[in-house]
Amino acid sequence: MSTLKVLKEYLVGEGGYLLNDDNNGKTVMLSGAWGSGKTHFWQKKVEENLTKELNKKNKACVYVSLYGKDNIEAIKNEILFKAYESIKDENKIAKRAISAFGFTSRLLSVSYGGARANTGAVGDVVENFFESKKINEAESFLADGGLICLDDFERKSKHIDLNDLFGFIAQLAIDMNCKVVIILNSDVFEGEEANIFKTVKEKTVNKFFYFEPTIEELFNSIYNSDEKYKRLNDYKDEILSAIKETEELNARIYIQVLDNCLEWAGKGYDNFGLRALAINTLCYTKHHFILKYPVNLKLSSIYNNIEDVDAVGYDDFRVSSKIGEYIVENFLRDDMDNKILIQNKIDSFYDKFINHIGSMEISTEEKQVILDELDEQYDEYMLKLYFGYKLYVAKGIEKNLYDKVENFIKTGILPKNPKEVESSLPLKVDAP
Repeated sequence: MSTLKVLKEYLVGEGGYLLNDDNNGKTVMLSGAWGSGKTHFWQKKVEENLTKELNKKNKACVYVSLYGKDNIEAIKNEILFKAYESIKDENKIAKRAISAFGFTSRLLSVSYGGARANTGAVGDVVENFFESKKINEAESFLADGGLICLDDFERKSKHIDLNDLFGFIAQLAIDMNCKVVIILNSDVFEGEEANIFKTVKEKTVNKFFYFEPTIEELFNSIYNSDEKYKRLNDYKDEILSAIKETEELNARIYIQVLDNCLEWAGKGYDNFGLRALAINTLCYTKHHFILKYPVNLKLSSIYNNIEDVDAVGYDDFRVSSKIGEYIVENFLRDDMDNKILIQNKIDSFYDKFINHIGSMEISTEEKQVILDELDEQYDEYMLKLYFGYKLYVAKGIEKNLYDKVENFIKTGILPKNPKEVESSLPLKVDAP
């Protein structure tokens, strides 16, 4: 059984932790890296089951994102309103608007117990809610068995004190005798907040879960969550293989990769381009660059002939970005899968390149400018070397097709292929 299936079963399976009344009054933390799919897992695999089972007991399952929330009062209001709507389901539009805009927006500018402005149709729904006895009902839907999920914990506004927020959560769980689930990436807190988080969570949180799916688990979870992706069934394994090459674990990027591949396959383009499309979509989305098609495939290896830099005219490569492009475009991939050996060779090349600059007949000031640029851009170069050399995204693909991939990713526009070429065979990709 996969990690995600085990976790889902533990949380909401028969007698699951979040369905067991013995755990009322407890605070649970689901932590994991940014982009690892925590929210997707909760909304697609857990929340539906929870809501169904809790509603049978007339109890609410509430989801609230703390992203951008700048006061605890707004969080309280949203929890109460959503708890009521979770059972009564009277104002679907208002509930969706609150999820999108929050209680702190002009549209929904209300304050529980405070002054109110003319807020429009949706705002009137909210305003009427807080002027009625519905609040008591909302509280009853949470008390003794309800559940509140607070997502994006680390993305709260800096106006909310971390101590105060944890205090509110602890009081909420205990006073209402409900369960509170916190979803977050705990590694992002810095400085004093990191110290506060470490101290307070130990006093507040009763149960910890660490969310760490494999690439394949996360990919399959997203792939199987939407019927539209079934149109990529013939190419699913090859797309997953391309993502695995990058070793990237990020749910949002996987969705972008799949959506791009879906559009590409649907416009009649050569399916052989899907590997380059998948890897370059990931690269462009996360690292904000896309590798150009190599212009000098006949050059066997600049690693053993560093003086070739001079042969093409070094003045053209003084700008750091040009140096990076030159390194990538002329660095052919060896048939070697050992990552340590590859990285050692890249580092050795980089050192050799720097030493070569030191031996050039240019002024000390000019050398220092170039070396400073190289130092500042080291991480970027390593990424370009990784995608260009280790993955070698353009291997085996014609320039014309690669250019279409590049243009599609950069512009977002993919016109229909005039030739309407669409293979009926599964995508075949040579492993790099």
